Amino acid sequence: MNIPAHLLDDQKPVINYRKSTATWITVASAAVTIVPYVFFVITYAKRVLNRNLFLEHLGENTAVSMNGTQDMLTYIFMLFMGLGVVGILTGMIGTVILLVNYNTDQGFRVIRGGCGTALCCQGILIICACTVWVAKALALFNGDAVIDEVRVVATPDRVYDMSILVFFNTGMIWGVWAIIVPVFATIYFAEKDLKRRIVKHV
Repeated sequence: MNIPAHLLDDQKPVINYRKSTATWITVASAAVTIVPYVFFVITYAKRVLNRNLFLEHLGENTAVSMNGTQDMLTYIFMLFMGLGVVGILTGMIGTVILLVNYNTDQGFRVIRGGCGTALCCQGILIICACTVWVAKALALFNGDAVIDEVRVVATPDRVYDMSILVFFNTGMIWGVWAIIVPVFATIYFAEKDLKRRIVKHV
């Protein structure tokens, strides 16, 4: 829509935008996010109550006691998973605002902030998982890994078990893999929907 640039804010016409296909895809993506998000919150709460569960992200047995480095790393995982929980919730709230107050860009901004934060945290968790996997794999192949006070070397079963523990523990499943696609779709189509409403001045 073209609006004369010399008009004051109170002189500009109120635009009633029509919802587009991108709008409904945004809403649908946010709706799909709800179920994995609930499981994500439950998983996160369990980890907060028992921080030893964060050892799964490090490829370690959750029954062992943590050393200083592991203790610090569990707080880092707790921080980024917590930010992911808040970010996704913010994105879903933004979707509701978008539907209720579609003629403003408030909902789009909330979605951008919430889903953007969540995606950043999920990306960091993936990078951390890849880093841990490389370190654990090198330890196995170099014979530096110790299990039950015995040095072990890499076997297909050990590498497989370690990979499953690092990449597919419940925290990664519900906090990253099951939820990253609908979160990305929510912010992507919200941005496309907002872009088509950009006002051009003449």
